[in-house]
Amino acid sequence: MKKLILISFVILICSSLGYSQFNKTGRTVFQFLKIGIGARQTGMGEATIASVQDANSIFWNPAGITGIVGAEASFNYIKWIGDINVLSGAVGYNWDGIGVIVLNYISLDYGNIDEAVVTSPSGNIDTRTGNIFSGSDLSFGVGMARQFTDKLSIGMNFKYLREDLYVYSSDLFAFDVGTFYRTGWYGVNLAMSAQNFSTQARWLNTKEEQQQTYELPLAFRIGLSVELLGGKDLLLGGDFDEHRFVINADAIHTNDYSERLDLGLEYTFYNMLSLRGGYRINYEEGNLSFGAGIQHDFGYVRFSFDYSYVSYDFLQSPHQFSIILGF
Repeated sequence: MKKLILISFVILICSSLGYSQFNKTGRTVFQFLKIGIGARQTGMGEATIASVQDANSIFWNPAGITGIVGAEASFNYIKWIGDINVLSGAVGYNWDGIGVIVLNYISLDYGNIDEAVVTSPSGNIDTRTGNIFSGSDLSFGVGMARQFTDKLSIGMNFKYLREDLYVYSSDLFAFDVGTFYRTGWYGVNLAMSAQNFSTQARWLNTKEEQQQTYELPLAFRIGLSVELLGGKDLLLGGDFDEHRFVINADAIHTNDYSERLDLGLEYTFYNMLSLRGGYRINYEEGNLSFGAGIQHDFGYVRFSFDYSYVSYDFLQSPHQFSIILGF
């Protein structure tokens, strides 16, 4: 077991050494799939696939939804850059002996955009035509995960994707896979996920235009989580039921950027108040993040409200709000 933890740690560190590699920016479409969903996840710098196990885990690691007890629903709102609003949510249920099934969606609307035309250098400076157009993105998925042993969970998420802009559109199907492994050794968890497996997206489906194909943003993640406080037999020892402190690290390899490393932490007091922080390495924007959450069990309903803030230097810093209800 110690060797397994050491190997995972080495992989995470080695991933962070690849920053000098060729930057593959601009190779993929359906960029909305890279927006972090869930205020708890983004508050920890998106380093959560080996730690968080709620309905929003379907957007990161499908195996993480095995943490759902009974039924659970999440609702997320992001005030994104450029006054764009992103809405998302998930509804899941844990069937004994079968597994967990989660319906999930992401919706993004670009709003009204002024149409402009390309003119010669001697033309008017204002090239707007007076017309407006719009665009939107949609993801709708069905995920399923099962805990095969007391340590190992495996999950998948099948989703329909669509992107519209002006008179052009593209739609296709994709899927995600993931694993979650509880080592049982001093509060250490391991996880892996791969997202957005699909055929290439196609655009310009007219006779006058040559049809183009583009890749989706394929992402591979390896996650490590260490719970320092929160129970017995953890790294710091002792019984700290009133406190929980977790540190996380996720290494990410994508087909449109060099390797990245996400780091995050979460402190929870009496299972009621949580404070979070994260730092993302090798990102041009949104490196530092903060978050907080409150949780309460009303008996028949478990309620949590989470907020996150991601600091951008040049673009509008996004705020995210999440509500999760458990039954």
